[in-house]
Amino acid sequence: MMKVDFSELIELYGFRGLFFGIIILFVTSIVKSKVVSEFFSKLGDKFIDWFLKKQSDDSDESVQESDILNHDIFNYIDFWMYSKVPTFQFSTEYRTVVFRKYLSVYLKCYKKGLSDFVTSGDYKKMDQAELWKSFLSMINNIVWDYEREAKALGIPDIVISKMKEKNNDTIQLTIDLIGNVSNSAFYESTDNLLKVYSIMNIILSVLENAISNSESICNSINGQLSGLEMDGKKEP
Repeated sequence: MMKVDFSELIELYGFRGLFFGIIILFVTSIVKSKVVSEFFSKLGDKFIDWFLKKQSDDSDESVQESDILNHDIFNYIDFWMYSKVPTFQFSTEYRTVVFRKYLSVYLKCYKKGLSDFVTSGDYKKMDQAELWKSFLSMINNIVWDYEREAKALGIPDIVISKMKEKNNDTIQLTIDLIGNVSNSAFYESTDNLLKVYSIMNIILSVLENAISNSESICNSINGQLSGLEMDGKKEP
């Protein structure tokens, strides 16, 4: 897989370059064919080179605390939880019930964890290392919370483990990106507002990726759910 210098993307192009780097990694990580993978890798390298040569005017240090407290991620989570996830249809009625429940818990825990983090305001006085560690702790707690709640609801272990397996690489990438943003001079601003806002943008992309991958994860489970029941629905 091609190497993407996230620190350089952050320093030069802010979130736009960072987001593009994430997209490139997602694409190359899911492509299995060697020929196609090499094609996307070369194509991605050309785009990255273009980004690195293009002069950027995207820096925005005018972020206010209200922008964080009312970040789009909260609106998106509410939209997914109450409008999008309830309409999802998976391969069987049983799987539809199970994955809707899982995704609802997943989103609810992210919303609570993020909301608690930003409303506390503790991030304002943190240095670079403290900010990175606080986000790392928040993500670890969120993962622990949604996996615990999923088990308590009776979500099968195979579903939890498959989702975890798929999300692990993304979570590690997220942690690396958060570290880069936390340590980047590009995002220096009063009370760490620009850093926190940008990190929330990263997490928003991660949530979208997890939701969009849920159907493929569901379809990858063969046989392990047979005979199980939930909410009156039984897996054939």
